[in-house]
Amino acid sequence: MRLDRSQAEALLAGIRGLKVVVLGDLMLDEYLFGEVNRISPEAPVPIVRVVRERAVLGGAANVAANLKAVGAEPVVVGTLQDDLAGERLLRLLVGLDIHSEGVVLDSRRPTIIKTRVIGQQQQMLRIDREEPGDLDEEAVDGLRASLEKAMQGADALIISDYAKGVVGPCVMNSVRDLCLLKSLPWIVDPKPSHRDLYHGATLMTPNTKELRELTNLPARTDEEVAKAGKLLAEDLGLAGLLVTRSEKGMALFAPDAVHRSPWFIPTEAQEVYDVSGAGDTVIAVFGAAVAAGGDWKDAAMLANAAAGVVVSKMGTATATPAEILAHYQAQEAI
Repeated sequence: MRLDRSQAEALLAGIRGLKVVVLGDLMLDEYLFGEVNRISPEAPVPIVRVVRERAVLGGAANVAANLKAVGAEPVVVGTLQDDLAGERLLRLLVGLDIHSEGVVLDSRRPTIIKTRVIGQQQQMLRIDREEPGDLDEEAVDGLRASLEKAMQGADALIISDYAKGVVGPCVMNSVRDLCLLKSLPWIVDPKPSHRDLYHGATLMTPNTKELRELTNLPARTDEEVAKAGKLLAEDLGLAGLLVTRSEKGMALFAPDAVHRSPWFIPTEAQEVYDVSGAGDTVIAVFGAAVAAGGDWKDAAMLANAAAGVVVSKMGTATATPAEILAHYQAQEAI
């Protein structure tokens, strides 16, 4: 079973204009592109002569960028410092017309930057500038207030947890209360160290490595994924689960299956160039399609197709409706 182009088009039309709140760790992704022609005389490492630079939204901000790309109206809730990276990140949000009124300034922690050095089209090094850890009381109070305001009129909440500090017990208590009060779906891209914070989530989108760490079970074969996914969904009281499996595609545990057996979806990627941010694309498109009332299987197939688009690009990227529909048109021509 595959989603055809007309079904994908209808799902994307349903996503258009939906208000989706994105709570999580905001990051700036920097790329330094260069040429490599010699080895350093100082150490046995290549010298990269930088010829081009690029900065894009990363972390939870990239989830918001993916939502915007498919026509939703995201609102980001997270923390930044009033530093150069924070200013650049805010400019990028404004440039994409993404609502940033939920951003809380945190003077204690610098804005997170991930810098990737690319030489001859290959990533050679990643430099992380961050100070992860628990937020202070003032920042937590600010996040809870921002979240409550952002949730007014929202259609869904996506939690993009990179375990850098934004997602914590107090904030998650507010998430549960608000989503229960408003009967809104909340979807989590998890970090295993925060497992107990996700009880009662509507959906979760772990990869196979995260599934293993969340359950302490193997998750390589179809049978192992089925066993681990069923256990996780039952333990955390999830309505459903979407496990991303790299070249093996996805495994969907939908509510109508009562977690007994997953539905396996083969990968849509034709050529994998860079997997950076592919998980952000999956949770954005899948979460928005579910919020739009789409069938969970159709939503998963649309997210799978969108991920197939972004992994064919260099660096953190998004997929537009035109690119996703072109992907289906190309598949139907085969």
